[in-house]
Amino acid sequence: MELRQLRYFKVVADARSFARGAEHLRVAQPALSRSVAKLEEEIGHDLFVRHSTGVSLTDAGVRFYQHATEVLGRVREMMEGMAAEDDVPRGAIALGAPQSMQSKLVLPVAAQFLRTFPACRLDLIQNSSPRLREQVAEGALDLALLPNIVEGGMHFKPLVREEICLICRPADRASFGDSLELADLLQLPLILTGYPDTLRLHIDRTFPHQGDDLNVRSEVNSSSMLVELVVRGVGFGIAPCSVVAQRPEHELAFVPIKGLDVTWAIATNWHRRGLRAVQELEALIVRSVRERVERGEWPTARLEL
Repeated sequence: MELRQLRYFKVVADARSFARGAEHLRVAQPALSRSVAKLEEEIGHDLFVRHSTGVSLTDAGVRFYQHATEVLGRVREMMEGMAAEDDVPRGAIALGAPQSMQSKLVLPVAAQFLRTFPACRLDLIQNSSPRLREQVAEGALDLALLPNIVEGGMHFKPLVREEICLICRPADRASFGDSLELADLLQLPLILTGYPDTLRLHIDRTFPHQGDDLNVRSEVNSSSMLVELVVRGVGFGIAPCSVVAQRPEHELAFVPIKGLDVTWAIATNWHRRGLRAVQELEALIVRSVRERVERGEWPTARLEL
């Protein structure tokens, strides 16, 4: 029996699905299924009941889950204890972020972290903001970059406030002034990120009497799809300015929308805040954000540090 098998089993149990477990672990679902099947063969018990909506634990699975959680916790404590003894960050940590934060912030920070701390493993998870919040609260993620934080249950460190903008093609930019009112958008064909993201909810809360009047041609569940549709000329996007970073500068432009902005923060699981590796990663994120804003590489952004 390998520690990896225990970790795979626990992730599937927590996700209640092999598909969601494979997505979280970033492994192929058939490989994950084979690993769990081998584990069940080794211990001589079925751990899961498979059904159309996912999986649930058997009685043996419930007992095994308790033991697996204890073993994995002790291994993690051992690694953290080693790090504390020689003051060198060690162990595996997981950072989550929505797609719009990946290319210009998460990936450069991750590369620097991995170069600087060779005794650490860093897993990167891309997901919707609501799901990332859940994963931090559950402990599946150590920390995540999240917008418009209002709920408790984890530690938040505000980073930067940026404008929510009308995203358009450069050829359309001359049709607008320096900024827009929400009323200026009512006749435009719009593309929004919908469920499970929270932008539409944010608009409705900020402008409760105007949000329903928007001409929404498409709701998508990722910023990359929003950007792609804008580039193809089928509508205008409403999104944080940072989504522009997903495409070359000559392909997209933006116009700030008055009264709409988003605050990005680092959300950290309370039980992981004391880890040296988590602290070092957080410090790298803060330094990278500060440098990008001060160099003018994050349009409309204002530091909240």
